[in-house]
Amino acid sequence: MKKKADRKISINISVKERRTPGNPVAQNPLLRKGGAHVRAKSADRFDSKQQTRKAAREWDSSRGCSF
Repeated sequence: MKKKADRKISINISVKERRTPGNPVAQNPLLRKGGAHVRAKSADRFDSKQQTRKAAREWDSSRGCSF
């Protein structure tokens, strides 16, 4: 019977992870917060409100109502 210390744990490491990085500063986990620039959620909400208002104006003007 083997002890736990005698067992070897094999971990599969991809080729990408095995190679050394060109710039070790760029591999810092704190610097991985970047990414593709996407539109802000607040901008999407505002656009949705604008479209709703525009649709309401068009609907109101198509009915011939003038206040």
